[in-house]
Amino acid sequence: MHPIRQALEYAAAALGFTGVGVADAATPQGNRLQEFIETGKHAGMEWMARHLPSRLNPELVLPGVRRVIMLTYEYPRQDSRTAPGCIARYAQGEDYHKLLAGKLADLDETLQFYGGTQRTFTDSGPVSERFFAAQAGLGWIGRNGLLIRPRGGSYFFLASILTTLELPVDAPMPNHCGNCHRCETACPTGALKDGCCDARRCLSYWTIESKTPPPPDIAAAQQEHLYGCDACQEACPWNRLPSPHRIDPHLLMTATLAETAPAQLAELTGDSFEHFFAGSPIRRIGPEHLRSNIANGNF
Repeated sequence: MHPIRQALEYAAAALGFTGVGVADAATPQGNRLQEFIETGKHAGMEWMARHLPSRLNPELVLPGVRRVIMLTYEYPRQDSRTAPGCIARYAQGEDYHKLLAGKLADLDETLQFYGGTQRTFTDSGPVSERFFAAQAGLGWIGRNGLLIRPRGGSYFFLASILTTLELPVDAPMPNHCGNCHRCETACPTGALKDGCCDARRCLSYWTIESKTPPPPDIAAAQQEHLYGCDACQEACPWNRLPSPHRIDPHLLMTATLAETAPAQLAELTGDSFEHFFAGSPIRRIGPEHLRSNIANGNF
């Protein structure tokens, strides 16, 4: 094995990452992302349009970049809520951005030792993470638009490292969705088609990202979804296999959040909201958006 790759994999495993893949930063991305934005499927996420040139050209993010290193980090498959109201699995524990930032900084130091210059991200920068993860052989992009692995399914975070080091690249993996359309069928709002999630109809967008109330048909479909939606992942056969990976305890739901009913969450305001959701990704939507989600739901 290439000595830098070996050092990278050893360090990544020690930090809890479960997969490492390397893609050529210059790989053409085609027109899929541009068409997604031009047709308005990004809804109100205008930052996607603003950062499109950088997403399509990593050289604009890190001059001299040669490779995109992609990593996976597991989050829970099981829903730990005992009170009514579903919270997306990824958001049931601590904020993954902060959790993974320190780990990526450690990997950056490892690569600096070998003369590399890096920039690191986890769902926080202008990097086409799913595209490069597929190119790096970590999985394939399924009909729900998520990266799916034959061992481990899709319940994981992606993290990326842009580097000037010229590491050997991995080969992409074939798509194994076959004739399965279970994710499309399971979507409560019909947001999925041809491997693309139209944010204008996605419950995760409306319960997390949107700054405006959902249209009536979306609100009617919200039902028990309190924050985000895992319907397409729950329906995916690849997520029904036993997970071969350990889950970081920082990403597990606290007993307090698991047991607190929607009506009690709706009473949180100001300091009480900040205290209750300290360290949680749910904190970012604020108390008013959370109350709106609760009002629209059926608990």
